[in-house]
Amino acid sequence: MTASVRWLVGRGLRLACGRMLCALAIMMIPAVAALAQGPGVPPAQVFYSSIGTLEATIERYQRDPRPQSTEGAFQVLDWLLYGSTGWGVACDFNVNSTPTDQQKACGPRFTPSIVAAHNTGIQRTLLYGVGDVRYYPTLSRVDVVDTTAGVVHVWEIQRDLIFRVQAQGKQAQEYSGFAANLVPTNVSLTTPVRYTQGYGSTSIQKEFGSFFTAVGGSITATAYQDVQDNLGNTVDEQFRNGTVTTLNTRFGYHISPIMYTYIEPTVNQQRYASPLLNSEGYRVVAGLGSGRFSLFSGEIYAGYAAQRFEDPLVGTVAIPVVGGRLSWVPTRFLTYTLTADRTFATSDFSPNGLALGSVTNTGPGLLPGLGSVTTATTVRLNADWDFNRYLGLSASISDQHLDYLDSSRRDDLLTIVGGVIFKIRPSLGIQVNYLHQNLYTNFPGAAFSRGFVSVGAQSRF
Repeated sequence: MTASVRWLVGRGLRLACGRMLCALAIMMIPAVAALAQGPGVPPAQVFYSSIGTLEATIERYQRDPRPQSTEGAFQVLDWLLYGSTGWGVACDFNVNSTPTDQQKACGPRFTPSIVAAHNTGIQRTLLYGVGDVRYYPTLSRVDVVDTTAGVVHVWEIQRDLIFRVQAQGKQAQEYSGFAANLVPTNVSLTTPVRYTQGYGSTSIQKEFGSFFTAVGGSITATAYQDVQDNLGNTVDEQFRNGTVTTLNTRFGYHISPIMYTYIEPTVNQQRYASPLLNSEGYRVVAGLGSGRFSLFSGEIYAGYAAQRFEDPLVGTVAIPVVGGRLSWVPTRFLTYTLTADRTFATSDFSPNGLALGSVTNTGPGLLPGLGSVTTATTVRLNADWDFNRYLGLSASISDQHLDYLDSSRRDDLLTIVGGVIFKIRPSLGIQVNYLHQNLYTNFPGAAFSRGFVSVGAQSRF
């Protein structure tokens, strides 16, 4: 984890990634980076890099982008391979994140990671894969919490003209808001909501002295798997299958070597199997940022966002956008990061309750009323402390506030994550990870709590 994560507050123009569990799947392995060398697994992003200072840009111009050594990597022809693997035991005290009939299970956990890099300076290709796979013998079940594979190619046409393209696939899971509809009955979900997601993006960015600009776009396609209840019914989740397309632009100016200003207009279109979830919208923000100033760095921005939904109960939603980012590095080993994010998302919760769908092999299918449109506002404080060669700590606390735009339901998902790594050798460590979640809501019977603990070894090869 880095201390330069953006603080984005406002109408996000991308599909929320499995509520918070996609991010948490990575956060639950906080000490992996303490052992890793070489390039890391890149996030899904449009532009080559986030906005930086002129000072950082000049430093990039002066630095040779090619690796200076093969230390910590296997060399195969012109490729460098970096890998790590984690194995251990995990216990989940509510594996389905449900309000009732909470199932507990323990079993082995496997967390592989591999990155292959081909770098000639002008042309740079990165192949990557990372996963978090858990097996619960008592449930005869394998949970793929977050497994991602992809490729990124960067063509540095000139030092100030960069083309980037990325494609990746991911399989993950999230909790079901629809479980709240089942609370008044004797029915409960026995599986989490699993989904497969494909992502592609491309962009080109150019610097003109003190000015910089970029244009790009992305497409995200998500397919959900149906879930099961304890009576053998299939609950349809595929009405949320859909595609989100964005067009992103950026224009900026370096006021000084450590200060910059910019404007970012973005438009998006969201299409789902259920037409009521369809929407299109835009966001325009203007910001001012600074590099390291004493022990702090940060950015503030303000703008306007609007989204028009085909659901007549929601209509057009428009708000002012105000946000920022604050990072504090009191020592070179300790980093605090405060971030916030607000996105549009979909949920399988419906204020209309249950509906009987088509008959399946396991019995009648239940339809969750074609779901809801939500906004998710997340605030997180993260701390990383890698203070010596033997021990590293990581912790975070976050709150995700969910507003269901077609009902009065309001949720707050409080999440606490902590990790400790004991570094036996530079390439081997013992990890202990902990996660606790509480869902607070005004919808009767929907609240739940969940705990997760894992212990294992992490090795780099």
